[in-house]
This record gives sequence, C-alpha cells and structure tokens, in this order.
Amino acid sequence: MPPAIPPVHARDIVSVLLLVLIAAQRLMVGQSKLHSPASTPTFALANNVTVPLVGLGSASGVAHPHVRSAIEAGYRYVDTAQSHSWGYREEDVGRAVKDAKRRYEDWPSDDSPGEYVYVQTKIHPQDLGYRSTQTAIQVSLERQQVDSLDSVLLHKPRCWEGVCTREPEGTWHDNWTALEEAVDSGVVRAIGICDVDNGLLDELLRKRIAPMVIQNWFDPFHQDKTFRRRIERHNEQHPERRILYQGYSSLGTQWFHHKGYDENPVLNHPLLQSVAKEHGATVAQVVIQWAAREGVMVLPASTNPSRQASNLDSFSFALTEEEMRAIDALDGKPPKKERKLPDSDEVQLAFVNRAEGPVDVYWVPKGGGEEDRVHVGEMKGSGDSLRMTSYHGHAFVFKEAGGEDGKTLNQHVVDRALGAKQNHEILDTSEEL
Repeated sequence: MPPAIPPVHARDIVSVLLLVLIAAQRLMVGQSKLHSPASTPTFALANNVTVPLVGLGSASGVAHPHVRSAIEAGYRYVDTAQSHSWGYREEDVGRAVKDAKRRYEDWPSDDSPGEYVYVQTKIHPQDLGYRSTQTAIQVSLERQQVDSLDSVLLHKPRCWEGVCTREPEGTWHDNWTALEEAVDSGVVRAIGICDVDNGLLDELLRKRIAPMVIQNWFDPFHQDKTFRRRIERHNEQHPERRILYQGYSSLGTQWFHHKGYDENPVLNHPLLQSVAKEHGATVAQVVIQWAAREGVMVLPASTNPSRQASNLDSFSFALTEEEMRAIDALDGKPPKKERKLPDSDEVQLAFVNRAEGPVDVYWVPKGGGEEDRVHVGEMKGSGDSLRMTSYHGHAFVFKEAGGEDGKTLNQHVVDRALGAKQNHEILDTSEEL
C-alpha cells in the first residue's frame, strides 16, 4: 500500500506561493522592496472575488487623507464600519476611494479586477433586525457613494449595556435574512460577521447563504487555533461555501486597550523583535507575514503613510519554518504585566445633557484638531442622555446642536480611575473655556 498523502493546509500553500513570489521578485528587481498589491498573498472568496490578505483597518481616527495615502501606497482593501462612536468614518473611506477613481463602479468588467479598492463595512449591533439592516445598507450606499457594496458584516451578533443606546429591532437572524436578500439582488456581494464561536458557526452554516467572511480577534498570543482549523476543514469540504478568516487587533491592541497592559506586548515581545532584527524588518511586518502564511487576513490601522507602506511591504523576506513555529508557540502565553492595571481601560459612559438646548457630541482623536473631530451622537434636550463605550484618555467636545459652527459648551477627557461605569452631567461652561 502506498504511503498516505498528508493533508495540505492553507499555511503550506501560502508559504510555497510566498517563496516563489519572493524569488520572482528578486529576479525582476534585485533586492529592492515592492509596494504593489501583487506582492501580497490573496484569497478567493466564495463569490469568486479575489482579495489581498492585507488590508487597511480604519478605526481610531483614520480619515480621508489617511485612506488616500494608503490607496497610493497600494492598498486595495479597506475595512470600515458604520459606528462613529467606535472611531470609524465610513463616509471618509467612501470619499477617498471615489476621489481615487477606484470604486467597483469605476472599473469595467473586462479591466483588471484587482485594481479597484474593495471596501468592507460593518453594521452596528443596535441595528440588529430585518428593517434595520435594510436601512443600514442604504446608509452605507450613501456614505460610500456607490450603487452596490463589496462586503457587509455584522459588527457584533448581540447587544449589551454600554454598546447600544436603544433596544434593537430584532436579532442577528433577522439581519441575515436581509443580507441574503441583498446578495440575491446584487446590492451586496459578500456578507459576514464578527466575534464568532463554534456554537454561532453551527447556526451560520445552516443558513441559505453561509458567511463569506468571519472576523475574530487574532494575534500571536491569541491565535484562535481550534476555530481556525474548523474553518480550514470546512473550506476543504465545501469550497463553494468557503470562508475567509480575518483577524482584528492582530498587532496587539486588544491587550493594550482591554487587558490592562501599559504597553503593547506584541510589538514589544523579545522573540518578535529578534526575528524582526534578523530580517531587517519591523515587528509588524513579521506578524503580518506570519498571519498571512497561516491563511489569516489582517487589517492593521495606521494614519502614518510610511507605516502604511511598511505594513503592506511585509513579503520581501521570508520567515523560516523555525521562526514560524516559534511564533506559533506564543499562543496563550502573553507576557506578564509590568504593573497592576485594571483589566481594561474601557469605560461605559453616560453623558447627561444639563444645558438649555440640544447638544452635539464629538470625539477628538489623540493629537487631532477641529477638522479631525468625529460626531458620535446628539442629546436632544435637557435631561437627555447619550451612552457609549469609550476608553481611558478619549477626549470629547460638546457643542450647541446645529453644525460644527455651534458654540463649544464643554469638554471631557475620560479617566478610567473614576470607574468602569461613569455618568457625567454636561453643563454650559462656555464662558470658562
């Protein structure tokens, strides 16, 4: 009997393709580094659209000029969302892609499909429900200034206190029915969901249209291996319903923002720094290549053009199999905290309007000016409140409603030391500012 042929995993395929690609690049351009989307490994979605395994994340103040610089650097995939309160600016993403003339509508079907910028958006959990989903799709069409959407994900499968300011209309099942209909009509080309476990995946795989994209937390210390192996097996058995696994917070931000670390343990880990030094690369480049060779798409956010270009240029060197195994072995082994901090710098905020009229609330990104402010909500009258999830150090400005030219009434900077749940009354202190 001939020896059994071992199964081929996504990591093996990507690794071989990467090595072939690097060799071809060196033959063509010597040792120079490329900033082309062609140098990035890809994945063919279930709808037969091929996407790169590195995209631009756009939370935390990524705005129009930052998306434009990413497109110029060669990015062809941008991940955004509808939630302003979580730092997304979907309308800025849409405007930047339109300005660059790289919308789906801008590229004829007989032209190179890899040259348009694929935009993925996400529906906020307070919009769970059938009619809410239909409305949310229209919002994204208008914000992105397009006739159809590349990809729509459910940002969370459920609501909880501090995240939703109102009771959702329905459940994620109702969303899914509306998303399936949107795919049928051609208004949406791919659908998916974030934060999926095995129980939820069981339900999703019973749907008429399975998720084409699943986005979970993934980094060297939180590799989600069991779930990813299940996705790989599913893709091997049902290639016509294959699923792209995307990782969020892949460069370590979950540990910094939610787990009480006072510095990023991924970017500061000695092993990852040593591997990066060996290749003359950054830690981010090492993590991005490792993830792509594991078959995971990553979405690092950055407002810095040079860092954007660096992140995209993560495949002009090759990690050794020994280095890959060493990074694999970090799973479940984050370094100990240097000092005791709260488990999270997350804060559940409630702002209460004590001014005389309606108040607009703006989040101000760190180091940002007036032009960088993001409108996150409105308190319509005295006694009205606005609830949201925020983080230590986040800054807010409160202005008279009616546009950004309204009078500034108050300012607030979140201090986690005041507790995980905070209520703040917003008075008119304009004379003191």
